[in-house]
Amino acid sequence: MKTSTTEKMTTSTKILITLFFISFLCTSTINAQKVEVKGVVKGKTEEKAEPLNGVNIYLKDKSVYTSSNRKGEFTFPKTLNVGDVIYFSYLGYLKQKVTITKNSTNLTIVLKEDDNEMLGAVGTNKRFSSKRKGQ
Repeated sequence: MKTSTTEKMTTSTKILITLFFISFLCTSTINAQKVEVKGVVKGKTEEKAEPLNGVNIYLKDKSVYTSSNRKGEFTFPKTLNVGDVIYFSYLGYLKQKVTITKNSTNLTIVLKEDDNEMLGAVGTNKRFSSKRKGQ
């Protein structure tokens, strides 16, 4: 008799474990919300913010990317999960990252101008002379 009770408990335990895993899988797929992201990218200078053409927009650690059009508009080519991070970069502006939320369907991104100074030769009046022999 003891063996039949043990067999019933193992069968019921197996059923409970199976139900637990099925419910876990169902809730994880419900929580993985997909978001279609589109929007406008603008560049802010000292005077005003204007749409930027050709801003690089890419998903962190993936090879999925797009760029903005002449009006600064973009549509990301892949639906993103909540929590994904996309980057916006453009020459002369600071790189910006955005973490996707369930409300991230229509974004307006304003990139700030980078205050880099170009490196160059300091203006001098000294004439250049070669240090090579015979010249």
